[in-house]
Amino acid sequence: MEKRKATRVEACHPVLYFTDIYRRPKVGSTRDLSLGGIRMETPHDLVKGERLEVTIAIRPQAITCRAKAIYVSMPETGKTQAGIQFEGLSEYDELHLRQYLSEVTEQRT
Repeated sequence: MEKRKATRVEACHPVLYFTDIYRRPKVGSTRDLSLGGIRMETPHDLVKGERLEVTIAIRPQAITCRAKAIYVSMPETGKTQAGIQFEGLSEYDELHLRQYLSEVTEQRT
């Protein structure tokens, strides 16, 4: 059974993020995204439940918000995969993301 409230779209975008535990910038990339969050791949370790500040470059601007690592795994690739849930996405960023997701969905149908 699907737990998601929002439809996700496969997409690869650069991600810059900081964690509450380690305040130096780290990088990753999205594997999919939705209005509720992203699935991110990164060469850095993450801990389930860890709080982050993420910035996602989605043409022509960036979306920045607080987030939380909901699940973390390390598949055979050796890179960390994490389900990141948005917390406090601004109305402006939500509108931009909603428009982007709509455009991608239309292009793929």
